[in-house]
Amino acid sequence: MTVLTLPTGVERRVLNTARGPVVASYARPRPENDLGAAVLLVTGYVGSKEDFWSVLPAIAEAGYHAWSYDQIGQYESAGPTDPSAYAIELLAEDARSVIPQVGGGTPVHLVGHCLGGFVARAATLADPAAVASLTMLGCGPGLTEPKQRAGLAELDRRLEAGSLELLWPTIKRVVPERNAALREFWFNKLQGANPGFMHGTARAMAEEHDRSAELAATGLPVLVVHGKRDKRVWSRAAFAAMAAQLGADHVVIDKAAHSPSLEQPQQTVEVLLNFWARHPAEGFMPAPATSEVRA
Repeated sequence: MTVLTLPTGVERRVLNTARGPVVASYARPRPENDLGAAVLLVTGYVGSKEDFWSVLPAIAEAGYHAWSYDQIGQYESAGPTDPSAYAIELLAEDARSVIPQVGGGTPVHLVGHCLGGFVARAATLADPAAVASLTMLGCGPGLTEPKQRAGLAELDRRLEAGSLELLWPTIKRVVPERNAALREFWFNKLQGANPGFMHGTARAMAEEHDRSAELAATGLPVLVVHGKRDKRVWSRAAFAAMAAQLGADHVVIDKAAHSPSLEQPQQTVEVLLNFWARHPAEGFMPAPATSEVRA
């Protein structure tokens, strides 16, 4: 299987949860630039920590301790084959175990992509004090509409009947053709995916209701971000309505669909940095206005 080379400035780490270790990627800020705040990016349904390699170095260069990890059952983080092990609440508990390890006692900025958005939201609702802000990246309010549930049920049925490779035609749209190594990595990653995770999370997402009212009640800053062409699961109106209910910023990234961090990493980083700058984590002092902070 193709193994991607770690980008400059990104380290391989192992973090612990009650259910076992998870493999993570970490980019550290330069000492003179260190804001003393951490960012934790939670991966999507067919994702892995490598999905965020395109943004981790830039986030670290801006002064943040930047982390992504393979959830239990994803890629390099071993997990059971029993689909019931992948309820959103269980994955959120794993995330809650990881948060203090990366944050060092300071609330972290959570970013969740698609499935990871539901996991990050559940972790936030379980312990709002551990979170400085939440970004829902390509993740809408829920997946309980009849059309959405039918789509997930059909996916589950097709996975039972065939190979995970059936997802490749959809995935390859967001992986640049010029990057042969990355395309091979993604294809092979699908071949080796844990079927328990794939079935379990598909079924769990079909039960994920809109929890916007609960999230709004926490008073935490929330950012809703998605690509302009991201219309397959949630409409732009659905994203906008969720943001309005949350009192959240709503940003649409041009020339991107479901995976802005892969498709438009520079724009994605700029949006995130702007949001975090306006909502700093408690526990550190922002740099004086007269100093230069490189981003």
